Amino acid sequence: MKQAVVRRHVRAALLTALALGLTTPTAWGQAHQGLGGSGGLGPGGYGPFDAQFPAGGDGLAKPKLEEKQSPGAPVPANAFWTLYGWVQAEAAGKGLSLLGGFATADGTAPAWFLALSDGKPAVVAGSKTLSGGKALAAGQWAFLAASFDGAKVRLYLDGREVASGDAATPAAMAQFMLAPRRSRTAAFVPAGTTPFAGRLAGFSALPRALSASDIKALGGSAPSIDLTNFESGAPTWPVQVRQMYGQVAPQDPWTRPKAKTGFSQPVAKPIIETPALSPLGNGEWVLGAWKLVEAPKLRDGGPALSRPGYDAKSWYAATVPGTVLTTLVDRGVYPDPDYGLNNLAIPESLNKQDYWYRSEFTVPADQAGKRLQLSLNGVNYQAEIWLNGQKLGSMKGAFIRGRFDVTGIARPGQANALAIRVSPPPRPGIPHEESLTSAVGENGGIMALDGPTFVASEGWDWIPSVRDRNTGLWRNVTLSATGDARLGDTQVITSLPKPDNSVADISVNVPVENLSGQPLSASVTASFDGVSVTKQATIPVGGGTIAMSPTEFPQLSVKNPKLWWPNGYGEAALHQMKLAVSVNGQPSDSQELRFGIREVTYEFSLMDQKGALRRVEVDLTDAHSRGEKIIDVTHEGIRKVPDGWAASLYPGAENSPAVKPVDAAELSPHMVIKVNGVRIAARGGNWGTDDWRKRVARDRLEPYFRLHRDAHVNVIRNWVGQNTQEEFFELADEYGLMVLNDFWASTQDYQLEPQDVPLFMANATDTVRRYRNHPSIVLWFGRNEGVPQPILNEALDTMIRAEDGTRHYTGSSNRVNLAGSGPYNYREPESYFTEHAQGFSVEVGTPSFPTMESLKAAMPETELWPISDSWAYHDWHQTGNGATQTFMDAISAKFGSASSLADFERKAQMLNYEGYRAIFEGMNAGLWTKHSGRMLWMTQPAWPSTMWQILSHDYDTHGAFYGMKKASEPVHAQLDLPDHRITVVNNTRDGLSGLTLTARTRSLSGKALGERTVSLDAGPGSVAHPFTLDLKGLLATEKLVLVSLELTDKAGTVLSRNDYWVAADTASHQRLNELPSTPVTLSANGKVGANGEVALDVTLSNGGTSPALLAKLTPQKADGTRILPAYISDNYVTLMPGETRHIAVTYPASAAGTGAPTLSLRGWNIQPASVSVTITP
Repeated sequence: MKQAVVRRHVRAALLTALALGLTTPTAWGQAHQGLGGSGGLGPGGYGPFDAQFPAGGDGLAKPKLEEKQSPGAPVPANAFWTLYGWVQAEAAGKGLSLLGGFATADGTAPAWFLALSDGKPAVVAGSKTLSGGKALAAGQWAFLAASFDGAKVRLYLDGREVASGDAATPAAMAQFMLAPRRSRTAAFVPAGTTPFAGRLAGFSALPRALSASDIKALGGSAPSIDLTNFESGAPTWPVQVRQMYGQVAPQDPWTRPKAKTGFSQPVAKPIIETPALSPLGNGEWVLGAWKLVEAPKLRDGGPALSRPGYDAKSWYAATVPGTVLTTLVDRGVYPDPDYGLNNLAIPESLNKQDYWYRSEFTVPADQAGKRLQLSLNGVNYQAEIWLNGQKLGSMKGAFIRGRFDVTGIARPGQANALAIRVSPPPRPGIPHEESLTSAVGENGGIMALDGPTFVASEGWDWIPSVRDRNTGLWRNVTLSATGDARLGDTQVITSLPKPDNSVADISVNVPVENLSGQPLSASVTASFDGVSVTKQATIPVGGGTIAMSPTEFPQLSVKNPKLWWPNGYGEAALHQMKLAVSVNGQPSDSQELRFGIREVTYEFSLMDQKGALRRVEVDLTDAHSRGEKIIDVTHEGIRKVPDGWAASLYPGAENSPAVKPVDAAELSPHMVIKVNGVRIAARGGNWGTDDWRKRVARDRLEPYFRLHRDAHVNVIRNWVGQNTQEEFFELADEYGLMVLNDFWASTQDYQLEPQDVPLFMANATDTVRRYRNHPSIVLWFGRNEGVPQPILNEALDTMIRAEDGTRHYTGSSNRVNLAGSGPYNYREPESYFTEHAQGFSVEVGTPSFPTMESLKAAMPETELWPISDSWAYHDWHQTGNGATQTFMDAISAKFGSASSLADFERKAQMLNYEGYRAIFEGMNAGLWTKHSGRMLWMTQPAWPSTMWQILSHDYDTHGAFYGMKKASEPVHAQLDLPDHRITVVNNTRDGLSGLTLTARTRSLSGKALGERTVSLDAGPGSVAHPFTLDLKGLLATEKLVLVSLELTDKAGTVLSRNDYWVAADTASHQRLNELPSTPVTLSANGKVGANGEVALDVTLSNGGTSPALLAKLTPQKADGTRILPAYISDNYVTLMPGETRHIAVTYPASAAGTGAPTLSLRGWNIQPASVSVTITP
């Protein structure tokens, strides 16, 4: 509440109100009880409010003075009103600008508003707009008022009546609003209105019609502006004001999960012997033959442990790269924590003790005289490093490299011993174990203070606590040998200066470290694709950076380059660059790196220094080359705007050649990602972590990436940086998956903020230098769902501009030029068209139950049915964001309650398929007008989960995968909800002409009810709506109909095929239970390709008279277990009577084992079948 002493104009108005006797109770409470102790207008009034509104800012919603009122809460009906206040317009007005008043309760129209019409005072009274008087002069204050006495509305300017007219008693009204803008949350503002830009002082609403003399008295005293604190309609981003630190005490024992079957027995894996030193090329080796022991078991320390010949025979053979827990499971100390409740058999003590890793190796004798460097490429969390009895130093943070000069310490031609003491994060927190009885628990906790680390390993709502908190040598350790000049993290910057992308400019910045102690005359060579450039330079003591650009080397302007494109838009072309540095003609160091030729630009709405919201396209690569700062992402630079928040332009940035105006502003303020000048419809999802125990070898991860590509995913997010390793980015590069990359801070006003900012920045700087050449990375996020504290946010922004400069950095993963997060529980499919995940949505989720086979592989038979604690432990939430009750309710309402696991899984896959399809078809329906990106929470499961995912941790794919794949296909025909409009979207860069679209409607028995065919063209990146199906009459009689869409090209090739079951209401879905069990003929033949993969050609035929829904193929080994991974072109297929479908299935021959494989088939109403497959060489 603002103090009365600074309210001269308010005091005058209120004293006038007292003199006018405005203390009589009205129909809804007492109005104007005088200044009193609160300075307010009494329980019935609104105001006074003082506010200022930049043109690009948002409006303000206000409660009653002495009541807390939610936005949109109804206002009691009243036949009498007065609105008044002082107004200062920033500029001469054009069109209609709403100043303050009430919307109708249904949010469809203004009920009562003071306004400006072409700068003149106006009042909007329902459907009427009344204006009069002269236009307000820019920058001058004027007193406006409007009163309604139940029959007539009167408009006043500076105490003088300027217009009047009849008006109806207002309908029920909603919350009091100041300067509202038309937006998704203020749709009542008429289209075409001009946002008010200026200030309002003492703006109030009274539940009484004041007379002309009353109003003249109220406007008799101008506001004291210098003493007025104006609330902004474009406030800046707030700092964190609250936080949580996880479990404060262990949960009650009776709430812990329980199972009828006990823990599994540990099973040791065979030990795979690795060489102590394996060459990687370019003078680099990787260390192997690692041993591991718990530090409390030893009395000896680093000096002894790092001596060659130390007896470590009793130590575990360590899995490196890998965590401590991975080694202990591999050696049979603990059971597999992925299975059932086995994680509960592993003690929390693992995260409360240190560990020693040890390796002995011989440096090749021919490396004598070289500069030797030892690199630890990833240790969680802290390490103390010893070599040959000497302490090399220490390192801290999971995502930084530890580099140690071991020249003179490592002994070429002799045995060397390396010992590394590893400590877990110091604040591991207390685990929460989810059961049907317990709540879902907090997401993370006190370990967030320790970031940069694997903060999710404390436990989240998609994994339980990892017992060792991912402690260990989770990346490899390497040794390198060079001369006096050593190459650093080379940066390759690519830009496309011509609109037709016919030329690519390649700039190369090569850091060279000078180890000699005196200036060095060096020669640096960079070569790729037949292009080679060499530059001579003197390297100062310590080192310097050699820059090579097309200005100096014209051959670095590459004609007709092979570009890197996101999945679905073209080839993800990659190029290999070799670098070498020589001193006095002698080779000193060399390296190879891979890069992609591409340029990323961004469309979004940014606020300029005058408060205008500009829709622009920003080319940060161009800005970087000019040394320009373009986007202000500080807390002060982030401003509230209609439909969200937006960053700002630095002063004068709008005049930079790197900033181009964009005419269309429908998506404001949301981001559009453009690659190589093409708008990318960003479809994909979040990776919480690739694997909860950080088992991240390339051969383990690659099937996940391939499956993502096959599902037409083109963007993934490295959530809270938990996947920050080379394999992740390499595979994203190869499969054309754009990466939105987080750092290691999580949710504002929920998670604790990282404590050690210098540590965080050291890890972040090394991360950017290490991975900046990956074309897949298109954006940096400072924090999950919130902006980091100012000191960290600004440090990240400054560092990224210096170390990268070509990609956008934004503090928050949502809300700032992006949508808010959620929802995460089951919602009806039509809501993804009308309500949820608007704009560019980075997180939207819904339950995603796995296949029955995957669930059976994840827990004992006794826990499979009915729903058990093991389900809950594997993320089948009873509470929280992902509570499954709405999913369960939908199954019961639409299909009837499940009677068994098989019945439940069948019905769950129906919801999975239609739900995940709807999420992305909802995006298609409003692509480029309402939506520019939509990302699932999540696509990648971190462990065997029952929750957010499109595939299973064991590579199995269920209904969610194929629903997303269907909706995201490059050229797609769909039935929009709830209006049954037909939409055709072409996500490719090629225009398509002569297309034919056919829509067929059938009864549940397969009877033809209607058919419509149209011809159309589809331009590149376009969305078309050729017609709407009128299904009202059919649904009234049939209650449920089947709709099939088929889109073919001019040659008759099917580009898109899509089937729907459309019900009149929720209960009418139960008609699907009437479908008879239908036989579907299954046949397959296969052959082994040169790439070692089996390719099957599968034919499905429905020879019956009834439709067959959700035909699901499962490739199986001879013993009946699944062949995984398997890549299936389509699944959960619907076949109409007489329809035949061909499906391609591929899988690694090594995954099939011995004996003849089989294909099994089941579905919604399909008779189970299987067929043996003959494989020919």
